[in-house]
Amino acid sequence: MIAIAARQPFGRVFARLGRTFLFALGALADPSQATGQVGAVLSAYTDFRFRGLSLSDGQPVGLADLSYDHSSGIYGALSGSIVATRHDGLKPLGLTVNAGYAHRVGRNLSLDLGAVHSRYSRYSGGLSEQSYTELYAGLSTRFVGTRFAVSPDYLGSARWTLHGELNGHLDAPHDFSFDASVGALIPLRDNGYQGSGRSTWDVRLGVAKRVGPLSIHGALTARGKGGYYGNYGRGRTAIILGLSTAL
Repeated sequence: MIAIAARQPFGRVFARLGRTFLFALGALADPSQATGQVGAVLSAYTDFRFRGLSLSDGQPVGLADLSYDHSSGIYGALSGSIVATRHDGLKPLGLTVNAGYAHRVGRNLSLDLGAVHSRYSRYSGGLSEQSYTELYAGLSTRFVGTRFAVSPDYLGSARWTLHGELNGHLDAPHDFSFDASVGALIPLRDNGYQGSGRSTWDVRLGVAKRVGPLSIHGALTARGKGGYYGNYGRGRTAIILGLSTAL
């Protein structure tokens, strides 16, 4: 079972992380430097799953994503979400801030280095607010990629973890696309947490269909029994449906 540590008020953290992201965007968007591209996406899903774990207590979610890609390879992203709770209506769910650097190191090979911080409210299904920070490194080709991420305090568990994954993506005719990933979460150094030290696998198979300005999504997610997460997370297997549109 994941042990959840006490956190700062969610709204205060939300505002602080948002200001940090906007400041970073302003620095990157300096007109004296190379050009960049801003993107925004709105989406809704029947559940919010992260590595097979539900972070919305099995409830529907809405997300707003803002991204910036600089021609130098530096990028940043901000994602906010709300959840349709079981008894309290719509509530804030989470905020994720991501920054990194992508660089082509060969004709068909790209390197990706970065950091991500996510924070979730008590409506994620935990006993209180929870968060994690990860540093990651990955390599990718046109169709497949791999990524390794290390966290010093994964979801408030006071334990170092390593997550490795292999993923793939394929664009198909008639505006279809397919993606898949398989990964493993490996507990590392213990900082006092007395939970399971076993690794936990996760897998995801997804399909998307573009219909005009909308994209229709479907995915099957699953994770291993027991292990790091214990019984936390609203079931180990789920089918997720969703809609998204780029602004």
